[in-house]
Amino acid sequence: MVAAVAAVAGYATAGSSGAEPATEPSSATGATLRGVVQSLSGDSLRLRTSAGESSLKLADATVFEAARPAHLADVRPGDWLNVGAVAHAQTIFAIVSVTIIPESILAGTPP
Repeated sequence: MVAAVAAVAGYATAGSSGAEPATEPSSATGATLRGVVQSLSGDSLRLRTSAGESSLKLADATVFEAARPAHLADVRPGDWLNVGAVAHAQTIFAIVSVTIIPESILAGTPP
């Protein structure tokens, strides 16, 4: 299964399944979308997300990230961690995923 995370630095326009993608840029300065790649043609990407299918028009400034298995030993001082959790009766939250964003990627990004 191929998973993609498209973090859009410029803009991405999303449409619902079967609909043409919007032609105007989103009013947001960026968006994050996770899903399984269904197709890629030119500057159009179609994903299957938890909410259904979504079509994106990719900008030249679109940034792609890949999720790969990692270990605690891969975490370095200065790295940023995004932690996903679910409710848990005994501990309030149970961590289900940790995404490591290396300091080198964050250069110049305010915390």
